[in-house]
Amino acid sequence: MENDKYEAQKKYIAKLKQIPLKIPPETHEAYRAACEKNGTKPVTELRKFIDKYIRNNQ
Repeated sequence: MENDKYEAQKKYIAKLKQIPLKIPPETHEAYRAACEKNGTKPVTELRKFIDKYIRNNQ
């Protein structure tokens, strides 16, 4: 029963896609610092940007 507990979550995660992104180290550090200053995480801000971009460009 314990193995079945997370089966749906595992299936969902297996379907997720990644977007490779290479940026200069100084940009990466500045972005991380800005997110930290605002109390958020870099991945959260990227997801928000993607969602907003999709809404504005459909």
